[in-house]
Amino acid sequence: MSDNFNKNRIFKNTFFLYGRMLITMGINLYTTRLVLANLGVDDMGVYGVVGSITSLFTVLIGGITNAIQRFITFELGRKDGDINIVFCSSLNILFITAFIFGIILELGGLWVLNNKVNIPPESMDAAFWVFQLSILTCLVNVISIPYNALIVAYERMDTFAIISILQVVLTCLAAYCLSFFEQDRLLIYAILMAAVSILIRIVYQIYCHAKFAASHYQYRIDKKVLKEIGKYAEVSTISSFLHIVSYQGIAFVINCFFGVAINAVYNIAQQLMNSMLSFAFNIMRAISPQITKTYAGGEFETHKKLVYSSSKLEVFCIYLILIPFVIRTEYIMGLWLGNVPEYAVEFARCIIFVSLIYALLEPIRTAVLTTKRIAAFLIIPNLFYTLVLLISYVVGLKTNNPKGLIVAIVCMEVLTCTLRIYLATKVSFVKIRDFISWVLKPCVLVGGLSFVSCCILNLLTDKNFGGLIGLLVLHTIILIGIIYCVGLSNQERLYVNLLLKKISKYRK
Repeated sequence: MSDNFNKNRIFKNTFFLYGRMLITMGINLYTTRLVLANLGVDDMGVYGVVGSITSLFTVLIGGITNAIQRFITFELGRKDGDINIVFCSSLNILFITAFIFGIILELGGLWVLNNKVNIPPESMDAAFWVFQLSILTCLVNVISIPYNALIVAYERMDTFAIISILQVVLTCLAAYCLSFFEQDRLLIYAILMAAVSILIRIVYQIYCHAKFAASHYQYRIDKKVLKEIGKYAEVSTISSFLHIVSYQGIAFVINCFFGVAINAVYNIAQQLMNSMLSFAFNIMRAISPQITKTYAGGEFETHKKLVYSSSKLEVFCIYLILIPFVIRTEYIMGLWLGNVPEYAVEFARCIIFVSLIYALLEPIRTAVLTTKRIAAFLIIPNLFYTLVLLISYVVGLKTNNPKGLIVAIVCMEVLTCTLRIYLATKVSFVKIRDFISWVLKPCVLVGGLSFVSCCILNLLTDKNFGGLIGLLVLHTIILIGIIYCVGLSNQERLYVNLLLKKISKYRK
């Protein structure tokens, strides 16, 4: 077994990441309830809208982030790779980028805030300072990109889990502290969130300096490395720009037609989707470095199997939460938020299906990003998805109904995902026939059987908190059985059997 592919390391890292997920998901859901209760729907909507302005510029750095992550991990997978030169070259250029980035944010972002955003007049002063704090956080995050890339490349997911738990605990404390203040809660919340973000970034950097020799700073800029990263980042940045125009543009369309209250509902639905995706992306975080390393090391058959297996397993993980949630949405939303805003249930039910699409696509996306043939895969689908702005605007104008808008958004997501998978077959080892046979068919079969079983369980369990817990436990047991019987290939089932034997030996 090569060092680039290690099943035991995947299992260990997945264990740490799922432990992290169980803790962080519960705290995050409670934190959202605290924020909604202490800020109110309007201030929560203002915070989301102001944050979307910063995100509009921040996502431009997403291309550089993807490029640095890919090249550091790829360099580690090579037998003769020099990680330090990639790290130092990246860090030095990011210092310059952060300076330019700050100027653009101050000039362009403030203009958007003052002229294009529908914010209540009494919240404008607080919104200004929220924006300034968001800029500070963004610049710190930009400089931290190579450090985070090292942790992922070396697969130190135990450390990632511990620091992530620390971050969500501090975030929850920040939301709780709002109850001690009578005024300026929005500004105080922004200050606390910025402080938490900066502190966590410092912790990541201290850890990297202590553990990885490759993170020792030198004034090194390799022109060849920067040229390769630059080409990769250019395509990724164009894609990221189109992505943020679409997704943040949706927030502005919602704000234009329906105001900050529906912005808050949309943000709540997005948080719910992100929480569900955390189930799937835990597996992806554990596997993605090995997808890149096996490709870099020329282990192409292993690389292909990793892509298909992780795509399938990500969808299975989403089923654990998505299916019970769809069946008992109103009750779960009531437990989570207390007072459920209007349209929150409808938005949540629609948005969570997008999580299935993202889970299915993420391993394929990682495989394509490992190659250098990324232009069509990244740019064409995101360019196509910008049509969602026109469609959502027309839907809002003609219907004046938020439900129609969210349905239109989900339909565009499905079409874009289909296009992206097709383009992936042109530049990677992914093939349509294999994808349907190895991934799509078992996912549909497992999803259909588990949904029917969960509907039956719903009829047999009480409609209270105890009944919900019973439904979740029983559905999980049945889903695991369905996955084992019809969702896994023979080779995957054999590996599970070997893993169970190892666990039973440890218990003895």
